[in-house]
Amino acid sequence: MGLKDIVLISKRLKAQMEKNLPFIISEIDSIIINKDKSVKRIETLLDILLDYSQMDLGKKEFNRLNSYYASFNKENAEAYKQFYKEFD
Repeated sequence: MGLKDIVLISKRLKAQMEKNLPFIISEIDSIIINKDKSVKRIETLLDILLDYSQMDLGKKEFNRLNSYYASFNKENAEAYKQFYKEFD
């Protein structure tokens, strides 16, 4: 696999991530509107958004969800904030 192949795969991956972002936003909206405090659900989305950050996507969504998370789990939200800084 050459450099051109890697670049092409990266572009396709980013395009797919961009297509998925509206679904993630919808999940975040649902969590916040319904005041869902499911740690597993929230942390799964935060983990996904950490992956997206490597493609320079989802920063606003990550911060929005993590701010909500901090409203009831400051310690874990702070850890996620630090993880994000490492990727940024």
